Amino acid sequence: MRLRNRIGRLHAVAVPPQLLVMERMAGMVEARILSLVAELGIPDRLAAGPRTAADLARSAGADADALDRALAYLVSRGLLGVTRDGRYRNNGFSEVLRSDHPESMRSWALFFGSDWHWDIWKQAGHSLATGEPGTVAAFGEPYFDYLTHTRPESGAVFNAALAGTSALAGPIIAKGYDFSRFSRLCDVGGGTGVLLAEILTAYPSLRGILFDLPEVAEQARATFTARGLTDRAEAVGGSFFDSVPAGCDAYMMQSVIHDWDESSCVKILSNVRAAMAPGAKVLVIENVLRPEPSPADQFTRTFDLVMLVITGAGRERTRAQFDSLFAAAGLRVRRDVTLPSLFHVLELEAAK
Repeated sequence: MRLRNRIGRLHAVAVPPQLLVMERMAGMVEARILSLVAELGIPDRLAAGPRTAADLARSAGADADALDRALAYLVSRGLLGVTRDGRYRNNGFSEVLRSDHPESMRSWALFFGSDWHWDIWKQAGHSLATGEPGTVAAFGEPYFDYLTHTRPESGAVFNAALAGTSALAGPIIAKGYDFSRFSRLCDVGGGTGVLLAEILTAYPSLRGILFDLPEVAEQARATFTARGLTDRAEAVGGSFFDSVPAGCDAYMMQSVIHDWDESSCVKILSNVRAAMAPGAKVLVIENVLRPEPSPADQFTRTFDLVMLVITGAGRERTRAQFDSLFAAAGLRVRRDVTLPSLFHVLELEAAK
């Protein structure tokens, strides 16, 4: 990542600043076209081999000329391949937009480029002016309520995107952190269970409990069944603002804390603290911002703004900000395990 950031800085200064600004502003085109191409299933349609734009347009129900121009744009961005005779083909980047790819990013493309998500970002000016969520300004209700109750089909896309991230991060977390000393792991806010399933697969003696909202826990049960883990994994429905399952010797929260404001985070962490068995550990898996703005933080800074606009309350945090939350909940960092990714595993214990 450090090498990539250095190359990126060299790339940025190789053109006049006006051109760089114009290129960056055109990022909206890339996001939208990636989403639409994924929605049309173009990478799936190319799985069997190269095809012409006209052929793809017929099967996808698109205009041939318009689709050809969109696909040519993706080729120019390096996100799609083309043969010498002008037929389009998948490359390594478009492959991960296939629905059947084991580490598919298709749901993320659908999420970021969706009409309803863009409606939220139309309210980004409101968020910058007030600190309030664009979701409430756009739809009149908080983000998670909107996805759970008003637009569950979009909530399913969002959950699938999170599951895709867990599928990508799961092996990294399972290999980068030693779970072998635990016997019972609770994944708090664990979504559809993909991350917990990866860890349980890597550690056959470990048992797991996934805790999330009832409708999400039901999806996790399906994940455990598909992975052959029903004898070691269970899914429990509930709200971590009320309580979490008691008596586990490890509690894991991956990308949960960044969703909430300080008082909500302290409430969640306090409930975990109250449920911990003696000597238990809490594993907070999050990105950690550097104290000062840095090009190395650009991905995390991007999601800091995502959290501002879609939730208002959520944010990415520095280590000092995390420490303050943990102390308020009666916890402290025992060690910080930096994974070969953007994630840190902040291993917490009860404060003395």
